This record gives sequence, C-alpha cells and structure tokens, in this order.
Amino acid sequence: MKHLYFIFITLLLISCSSTKKAGLSAHTYKSQDGNPLLYNIYYPDEYHAKGAKLPLFIWLHGAGERGDDNVAQLIHIAPYLASDMVQKKYPSIILVPQCPENDYWAPIKRTEWTIINEGEVTAPMSKLIALIQQIMHDPKVDKSRIYIGGLSMGGFGTLDLISRKPEWFAAATPICGGADLTKVANFKDIPLWIFHGAKDPVVPVSLSHDLVKALEKHGVRPKYTEYPEGGHDVWNQAVKEQDYLSWLFQQRK
Repeated sequence: MKHLYFIFITLLLISCSSTKKAGLSAHTYKSQDGNPLLYNIYYPDEYHAKGAKLPLFIWLHGAGERGDDNVAQLIHIAPYLASDMVQKKYPSIILVPQCPENDYWAPIKRTEWTIINEGEVTAPMSKLIALIQQIMHDPKVDKSRIYIGGLSMGGFGTLDLISRKPEWFAAATPICGGADLTKVANFKDIPLWIFHGAKDPVVPVSLSHDLVKALEKHGVRPKYTEYPEGGHDVWNQAVKEQDYLSWLFQQRK
C-alpha cells in the first residue's frame, strides 16, 4: 500500500508541475489554536505591476482531497485556473486551501446531508475565514472582485462561507453541493451559478433543486446548470462552460 501511495503522490506532483512552475506555491497559515491550515496560492505576473488590483478566486476541494500534504487539493480545477490559458485572459490570485483529513468545510453530515452542530462554523472554515481576512489586507487584492467556488464538499463549503461572509463576495459557483436553507437570505444578493449532475450518486441533485427554490422564494433567480447524464464529477464540465469565466470575472460588489 505504501508503494502505491508513493506512486500516486509522484504522479500527482508531476501533474501539478506546470502549475507550480506558473507560480502556485505551498504555504501554511498558523492559527491561534496552533493547528495549521495548509494552502497553495497563485500570483499572476500582473501582481508585480505598480498599482495592480487583481481579483481573488478561492477554490474549495472535495472530501477526497483532504489531508496534510498540501498537494492533493490541486488535483481538480486548480491547475486549470492557474494555467496560462486562463491567466492570460483573466489574471487573478488563486487561493486553494486544504481541509484536514476527517474534517469538513461546512457543518454537514455526509450521506444524510443534514446540518450538524447547530450550524456552527467548522474549525477548517474558521481558519479559512481568518486566512482570507489576512489576504484581503493586501492592497493589490481588488475587494470588489472576490469569488469563491468549489466541488462536492467544497460546494457545501462555498455556500457555507458566503452565508457567513456575504459582504465579501462578488459571485459564487457551487458545484454538486448543498446549503443550509435557513441561511439563504444571508446570500440571496450574491450572484450564483449552481451546477449539478442529474444522476449524481453521491450528493443528491435535489439539494441544488431545493437551493434554487429557496432563492426563488426570495425573489432571486440564480443561474443553474444541470447535466442530464451527469454523475458526481461534473466539475470539469462546469468550469469549462463557454461563459463560465467571462460571467464570473465580470461580477463586482
């Protein structure tokens, strides 16, 4: 098993090498409780220009990428967001934190998809909030253009965070996630593009249906894309939708 794990990590590092060369680098946020939050961050070349103001895009990974290697969270989407293809057209700071093993971004009980601990913020989310606050002190971050997206557990985390800090975000794109519907009013004014696979065997598509219905009760019609034959792993389709990036980066607070 150790041999297989070594092969997996080696292949993962190779697959992420182009992203690393592009400037995405590993860091550790040291929280007050002594438990760190690992993260990678990407700064485009434009960051070094005098007077630069750049959007910040926070990407939250799923349950399968949890850990303490500060690498696994780069498997999905992060390399694409930091790629030359994207950055030449939409230069932006990309923040990709890693949730520790056996923990969660949002207070959700998996498989049952119910709110736990009365909706109290999880330890990783609390640390992420503090990290984002720290990054927002950077004068080169455009505070009017802070975006967040995530897949699966990260989709839940995306909706959890915008319910706690709606004043921060210009737009959010949760993929195959779900929300605490009692907090929908908190983020009803944030532009959302919600994605889900109709045949998702992990996170029921009904959770996105319920979210859309809850928003509509508040007079909001979010963008919603459902893939009729899509399973759980629709995130690559979602972020490569023709209008995804153009829609996202035109949003402002």
